[in-house]
Amino acid sequence: MYCALWLFLFKNSDVIYAKRARIKMESGLLLQKYTYKIGCTKEMYIILHKALKKNVNQKEKGAIIMKKQRRTLALALAVSMMASAVLTGCGKGAEQESTSAQVEEPVQEEAQEEVQEQPAESSVGEADTQAAVSGGKADSVTVGIMADPENMGPWSGMSMGRIAVLFTTYEYMITRENGVAYGVLAKNWEQVDPQTYQVELYDYIHDAAGNPLNANDIVFSFESAIATKNYGKLSVIESVTAMDDYNVEFKFNKALEIGEFENVMLECAIVTQAAYEASPDQMATTPVGTSAYLVESYVPGSEIVMKDTGNYWQTDESLVHGTSVHNVSEIRFSVITEASQHTVALQTGAVDISNGVPDTDISKFDEGGEFSEGNAVGVVLDNLSYDVEYNMSDSSVFKDDENLRLALAYAIDKEGVNIGAFNGNGRAVKDFANATYPDYNPEWDNEDYYDYDEDKAKEYLAQSAYDGRTLRLEYINSGMSEMIAQLLQAYWGQIGVNVELIGYDQMMGQQEQYNAEGFDILLKTTGSTDYIVNQWKLCWDARDYREITGGTANFVVDEKLDELMQAALSTDTYGPESIDAFHDYLVEKCYGYGVVEGPINIVHSDKIANVALDIRNQILPGACSYAQ
Repeated sequence: MYCALWLFLFKNSDVIYAKRARIKMESGLLLQKYTYKIGCTKEMYIILHKALKKNVNQKEKGAIIMKKQRRTLALALAVSMMASAVLTGCGKGAEQESTSAQVEEPVQEEAQEEVQEQPAESSVGEADTQAAVSGGKADSVTVGIMADPENMGPWSGMSMGRIAVLFTTYEYMITRENGVAYGVLAKNWEQVDPQTYQVELYDYIHDAAGNPLNANDIVFSFESAIATKNYGKLSVIESVTAMDDYNVEFKFNKALEIGEFENVMLECAIVTQAAYEASPDQMATTPVGTSAYLVESYVPGSEIVMKDTGNYWQTDESLVHGTSVHNVSEIRFSVITEASQHTVALQTGAVDISNGVPDTDISKFDEGGEFSEGNAVGVVLDNLSYDVEYNMSDSSVFKDDENLRLALAYAIDKEGVNIGAFNGNGRAVKDFANATYPDYNPEWDNEDYYDYDEDKAKEYLAQSAYDGRTLRLEYINSGMSEMIAQLLQAYWGQIGVNVELIGYDQMMGQQEQYNAEGFDILLKTTGSTDYIVNQWKLCWDARDYREITGGTANFVVDEKLDELMQAALSTDTYGPESIDAFHDYLVEKCYGYGVVEGPINIVHSDKIANVALDIRNQILPGACSYAQ
């Protein structure tokens, strides 16, 4: 009953949602819009990107997206009040966790007004050298983080707490912005043959302890990281060799695919062998990298304090990339594990910035909210999207029933899911990925990507072999997945399809997604930090899953899909044609589809003028600029 009431209110309300600051497109995405279909070479793209980036400041990159207007504010409040009822009235999932969704744009055309190119209320974006250097500096900043890093050693994996501090502690060979790779420690690199790359280092790098860095340190770092077996992307490395003091050769065990070399370079934190061997055990608590910052103190479960050494190897005039900016002398990372306490910490001034405020509290910091004075809200979309995948194994009801797959796809109001789960601050997606990727084709925005149509859904259902059985929807019951699963259950119930919710914890869910007998539909999150084709690869590259599933991640066995996937991934054939071909075929077959990408809400005091993010959309406090 509650679900039906919620859907009725949603369909018949005309809720006016407040303007929210959002990154619509970075300069690379804007450039991509104009170069995607004209055969722009990689070299041309990089030149144009740099030229455009130089002339677009941080606030110009922001855009205001107006949410769908509905008839009465009263009904909007009613919908909001029903949110808790949706949780108790829909489905059988586990209890909803009170955490902020840490997840990365096109929405349904009818659910979006024209994007207005205006300065954003809060400027949030990847680190930009020119903007960050020209901004103000600060003596100290306190950042609220959701988890303790526990071990800050360079090769200890990617836990939530570690990700929050990694880019402040260590540097990497390269970084990436809008799909374009920029050197950090690497001065330049070249591909010698399909399996060999040579990388040149800057010849004046030293770490925070003053130890010079050379090619032998790169070999040491990569070999050490590989030995931990914490980084699967490094498994393609056959050898790393110092050619001389400042040149390194990487040999791989296969011809690399698009973006794969950059992913390898981004996977390994770099340290000097001298610093590491001086105190290997201490690296976990007082790491020494090549960044501008050293850990001064660390209280596990409470706080990490980092200080600018004043002896960084780059000067402001020679910064190779915005991630290298260090605009603040002291950084305090405050560990706050309860999302609600991030709200309190910002309200009281205990922290200056956080991406852990729950969605339900964001309005308190927005214009007109009770804590809006002295604070600002920025919303960015992460590189993760919530996706639906059908079980395509031989015994599955979906195997030979395309009509059933299409019926469920057209039954979902993706913008409704966005509003119900994220108060409209996320974004419905138009592909099995999203528009944050540089190789996303903007022309897809005008296509029918299973656009919500209940009548069409019922027509396909009538043509299907569906016999009233209960279908099992599996999901990992963390973050917002449970809420989204309940909304999907409600939408499918509207067309007469019965769905049971099956929630698992993270570890069990990762196992059960490969149990063909355990579910009919899978709700999962997927994402990459580079190209849309690499997000596709996470699910649709049969080579990665054939031994486990016999096909792709969701048991698809389709030779044409395999051929199109390989064409999109190959450096020889990667480009608009192969990308479009894979996209079109996946839409045609409807093996799975994207639903919504959730927001990262970044709340900060007016002490911070511009927020800088690393490639994983974590706050980069040193590269932020501060109010003067």
